[in-house]
Amino acid sequence: MTEAVRHPALEHGAQLCGLAENEALPQDLLARFIDRADEELLGELARRTDLGPALRHALVERGGSSVRETLVWAGSLPLEEVPRDDPKVALAALVSGLAPLSWAAGLASCADRDIRWEVAELEQDLGDTFSVLSNDPDHSVLQSLAGNATLPADLMEELARHPSTAVRSALARNDQVPARILAGLLADGGSPPPTMCGSCSNVGDPAGRRAQCGDHAPGIREVQLSALQNPATPPDGMAAFVSLPEPWQRACIAGRAGIADEVYAALAEDADPRVRGTLAENPAVPQQLLRRLAEDPSSEVRRELGANPAIALDLLTSLAAHQRFGRELLPRIAAASEGELRLLAASPVAQVRALAAVREDLPADLLAAFAADPDAGVAKRVAPHPSLTAGQVRTIAERHGPPVYSAVAASPHCPADLLHRMALDSGSVRKALRPIARHPSATAETLLICLEHRDGRRHAVRHPAMPPALLVELLADPDWEVASGAAGNSALPTAAMERLLDGWLPGAPEAG
Repeated sequence: MTEAVRHPALEHGAQLCGLAENEALPQDLLARFIDRADEELLGELARRTDLGPALRHALVERGGSSVRETLVWAGSLPLEEVPRDDPKVALAALVSGLAPLSWAAGLASCADRDIRWEVAELEQDLGDTFSVLSNDPDHSVLQSLAGNATLPADLMEELARHPSTAVRSALARNDQVPARILAGLLADGGSPPPTMCGSCSNVGDPAGRRAQCGDHAPGIREVQLSALQNPATPPDGMAAFVSLPEPWQRACIAGRAGIADEVYAALAEDADPRVRGTLAENPAVPQQLLRRLAEDPSSEVRRELGANPAIALDLLTSLAAHQRFGRELLPRIAAASEGELRLLAASPVAQVRALAAVREDLPADLLAAFAADPDAGVAKRVAPHPSLTAGQVRTIAERHGPPVYSAVAASPHCPADLLHRMALDSGSVRKALRPIARHPSATAETLLICLEHRDGRRHAVRHPAMPPALLVELLADPDWEVASGAAGNSALPTAAMERLLDGWLPGAPEAG
């Protein structure tokens, strides 16, 4: 009887990683792939959504615990196939919602500290399991527990009195902790005074800790800074921290509501633009102070001011005339009434009109007006609008040329012939090749143009309209993204898939 030939394992590489994701891979080839894949490829294959029971069992038989864990996260492993005695897989089932919360009790007593740490972080009603975790001897587990938003109030009270400043600091960052507790942590690190901080946590006896650390002042300051960053901490007492040395620390105060106006005014004079920028974005800051910030020398500060949802519309339009904003919809524009939108659309300042052009719920007449706007900046912002017709998109491209090609290519109604014409102008609009190559209407001829430049190559190779024969050639591309994209393309010929599984390495010399 002839013994079956055992082929060497397929090793992790660009082509096989791409093939592992290919939705068109036939089931018989998928079975062959599983039989020969190395450990990393087994993990990739476990993420597929077309695994029946037989293929799933074959994967588990070859990959064991790590494959089971991946299958759980992919939603492909039934609960009855999750081994309770494998903590990592059981934890994945619990955290993903596959397993019932009753599993938490056993995992909370697991010998593996990292398992207990993740259970403590699970924001679900764990009942008595919370009490078990609150007595964990490892402080990192307690820190994880202290940050849990679903922790019962009585345990929050208990952890606020914990001897370790690291545990109290984690609690101080939890925005579900009662305001009274947060206020105490902000004031002095909490009561009673802590007896352990990060630098002395490994010293066993209190006397030794006192000798090494004294009053644990650095740890207490960490607790205060954590409370300072928590949006649920009451603002009373924050003014005492306005002179902290680090800009991010002062910015925490600048972003808070309920601070005295004189404190806001002092922060508006801060030397660091990050602090002033945080203040500019704060809707609780008085309007007169926002108007002063509109004249700030830093463009970063003025840009943040534009993102303030409470900014007066006249201030925003005045700011837009001199400050460049991105294409995102600003909060104040998102809240603008139709009347305000019409005022913006009628502005003689193109930058002001551009602010409104990104609204997706524009009245039909305003949308048409923006599509016909003579300014390229306005056209860029309205071109991707899903309600524009192919004719309107074409007109925008013809009127403004290469500067708007990227935005035009982002339109779902951009015609195939227009995509092709824009791609031909690749010398001046290479950045447009990415949206062109991703567009569902792009033809094979257009994709060939996109392949000529790196900007479009990595996207074009994944397009279903790519010619199959060219995909086979691109398997040998030295760029990992291109080679894996070609292998993952559903248009790749089955024969090429089979050759890859037989050990063919594209670009390598043929044997013989």
